[in-house]
Amino acid sequence: MLKLILPTLLSRPAQTAGFVVGAIIISLATLTPIESLPPAPGSDKLHHILGFGGWALLCAFGPWRRFAIMAFCIVLWGGMIELIQPSVNRYGEWLDFFANTLGVILVTIIRGLIQGKIARSKTN
Repeated sequence: MLKLILPTLLSRPAQTAGFVVGAIIISLATLTPIESLPPAPGSDKLHHILGFGGWALLCAFGPWRRFAIMAFCIVLWGGMIELIQPSVNRYGEWLDFFANTLGVILVTIIRGLIQGKIARSKTN
């Protein structure tokens, strides 16, 4: 069963769908006026790391080059969001941008480690 599902999850359409779904979720969560958001436990920076890392994870497993381009676009959108937020009654902070980027970097490292482990197991 896993052999049937795994190729679908690792396909380009699944990777693209993950990118688009993540973009919508992150955009809504970060560009909604602050008074309209429900309270959430944890620190603001942790939310940024988890949110942008989660978005990167949604599109991490597919072709490496496409993921690298998507990860770069995620980081760019994270910066744009920080510039847009003051116009939607939010606070734009560069530390949030760095937290966004950290989330993407962590997922990129994890993806690379997993891909390396899979490649090593195929050669053995």
